[in-house]
Amino acid sequence: MSGALVLLRHGERAANQAGIFTGLLDIPLTARGETEARHAGQLLSAHRLLPDLIVTSTLRRARRTADLVREVLGEPIATRVLWELNERNYGALTGRVKTEVRAELGDDDYTQLRRSYDGRPAPMPPHQWFAIRRNPALQGLPPAAVQRTEALSDVCTRILPVLHDQLLPMVRADQTVLIVAHGNSLRALCTAIDDLTATELADLNLPTAQPLLYRLSTDGTLQPRGGEYLDPAAHHAAALVAAEGGT
Repeated sequence: MSGALVLLRHGERAANQAGIFTGLLDIPLTARGETEARHAGQLLSAHRLLPDLIVTSTLRRARRTADLVREVLGEPIATRVLWELNERNYGALTGRVKTEVRAELGDDDYTQLRRSYDGRPAPMPPHQWFAIRRNPALQGLPPAAVQRTEALSDVCTRILPVLHDQLLPMVRADQTVLIVAHGNSLRALCTAIDDLTATELADLNLPTAQPLLYRLSTDGTLQPRGGEYLDPAAHHAAALVAAEGGT
């Protein structure tokens, strides 16, 4: 069996540098993020992982990352855009500085909101919710695509059908599928693929633009558990994400 699923978090965005809760804000890549995306394409090429399909979220940081990967690979790879892969909506925390929120809430409540399965921030105020729905990346999507707040459990709920109904059938048909999405939507996929415990989920940190590879095993599951980074340096990058407080 030669099917494979590759997970790729988009390259660095401006909000990474500013340390704010981004969520559904449609923020572009930085120059460094564009370089990271090209490097991801080089890693895929070096490992002879040419996707049959690239699947992205509707947000431009993911779509731009996918474009740059495709440019490096030099192939006309089909792309599918799915709102279910969009980043988690951080509700009333959206646009706020993380260090300020942590100081207000304290370490335990802050970690519960950010890293747990069921921690859910307060909802966005109506004016912010209406404004964010007008963003071109979110216009025309079903009501379920733009909730006023989400826990990671909500992201898992919207992503599970995509995994089981679209992604796994392709991989089991011996195709290679590249998913370009976000820290939390990819954490949700990993939760489903690896059946993560609460502790494992809290400790899962996905660095930007580091391809994480799962291959189809003989029993039809994705292996190895936890995936395999194409670049050994990704483990150091993940440790840096953890040191900064995670996704």
